[in-house]
Amino acid sequence: MFDKLKPGFNEFLKPPMRFFAKLGIHPNHITLLGVALFGGAGLLCALGLNYWLWAFALLVLGGFMDGIDGQLAREYGKKSTFGSILDSSCDRITEILFLAGLLVFYMHNFPELRTWGVYLCYATIAGSVMVSYVKACCDGAGVKCTRGFMQRPERLFLFGTGLVFGPVAMLWILGVVSVLGAVTAIERLIGAAVQCERNTEISSCRKD
Repeated sequence: MFDKLKPGFNEFLKPPMRFFAKLGIHPNHITLLGVALFGGAGLLCALGLNYWLWAFALLVLGGFMDGIDGQLAREYGKKSTFGSILDSSCDRITEILFLAGLLVFYMHNFPELRTWGVYLCYATIAGSVMVSYVKACCDGAGVKCTRGFMQRPERLFLFGTGLVFGPVAMLWILGVVSVLGAVTAIERLIGAAVQCERNTEISSCRKD
């Protein structure tokens, strides 16, 4: 959904990217800073509703770090295999930390929402991990994987919206993210199956 906005977002990130470059900060350090910001957002969520707007601020900053590290690596020739592995791993860790904070919040607040909050937080974590895991498997096998509506930018946007509008709205958002996350993972698997079948047919034709 946000693919068309990516060029404009990258332009917006160029000034802070240049600032970090002048300071000599490595992209991996920015990646780890993003983990700390998302972890802080999760902690603030767990502390109570009064802290949710602060959690929103940290989530937004973490999202910026998530864009700056990759752009800094590309623009200044600091791309590395380990950097890519670290970035992908930290993307999963950040969502787990944030959703863990939400889970703790629902466990200790609003008894009428507790059960649904715990279930949906778990389902969202599972869906998020599976969406990324299927993509990682495809990338490792050399299969193109760009399908799916509920990718990371969409998830972060919806989480931020939930923080602004409160626990009830967040429950609905978690439900939407978990369902669409499962759909996205399945869609990617189907797309991978089609591509693999097509590649097999092409290989067979070449042998013939």
